[in-house]
Amino acid sequence: MELIFHEKQDGSLCAQHCLNALLQGPYFTAVDLANIAKQLDETEESQLGSSHTTPYGFQNMDETGYFSIQVISQALQIWCLELVPFLRQCSEAERARENPASQNAFICHYQHHWFTIRKIGKQWFNLNSILSAPKLISETYLAIYLAQLKEEGNSIFFVTGTLPRCEADEILSVCPFSEDTLSTSPTSSTKRIDKNTEVDIALAISEADADDDDKTLQRVLHSSANDDKELLDHALKVSADEYKDISDMELHEAIALSLTSLGDPNFANQNATRNGTDSINRISTEEIRRNRQLFFDKFSLDSNTKG
Repeated sequence: MELIFHEKQDGSLCAQHCLNALLQGPYFTAVDLANIAKQLDETEESQLGSSHTTPYGFQNMDETGYFSIQVISQALQIWCLELVPFLRQCSEAERARENPASQNAFICHYQHHWFTIRKIGKQWFNLNSILSAPKLISETYLAIYLAQLKEEGNSIFFVTGTLPRCEADEILSVCPFSEDTLSTSPTSSTKRIDKNTEVDIALAISEADADDDDKTLQRVLHSSANDDKELLDHALKVSADEYKDISDMELHEAIALSLTSLGDPNFANQNATRNGTDSINRISTEEIRRNRQLFFDKFSLDSNTKG
């Protein structure tokens, strides 16, 4: 930052500091500006008459060292520079409002204080004399900063014409300050913007986490549904197999009972006795086959007898 010419505040000489910051050199002194102010007072008096003066003259300067906009404008005319109100209704001002970074410099005024915002090289700097050193302003935040100054009641002017070249301009055009040294908080407004940015980032992270949680939940539910389906299918299969086994056994029992009712009484008594002693035992396939054979033998015997 040592390359940039920067005068710190001295009394109420902010107009001097503002002009020298704009021109990047000690071009004006308080005496120079006082002479310009005196000439303006004399010109105004000759044109308007003494009846328009105040007890303190035409007030292009006061005893504290404050100088009016007329003094600053007259001083800039020496360098073929002009101050244009930022809010003026003209095409030039409209272009400046649409793209502040396309300009070369701005001069701002608020409550008897003047300060300069200027492009040096390819970067913007807040050269306010109340700052201990120049402050880098990113091109992104320039429009936001100007909007905040306007909201706070600052009068803003942009400077037209060609600014004198300076050493800082030459060097920073080739070797600009790195982004690591970039200060995007020249005022409280950009600090609020930084805070808002932190909140947005936190919200974005939170939303991303929520999305991840939702995706995880969906995976768990999907997996659980698949597991439940597999368990259900298995249960249904087991149930069907058991039902089939039970149905087959009941069918076998029904056939056996049918055979015993038509078969040998001794066999029926024997079977009834067995059923009485162990009613829960199931009839085996071999028994069913034997009973069926007895039935067929008896049926054949009866047929032969009748024949």
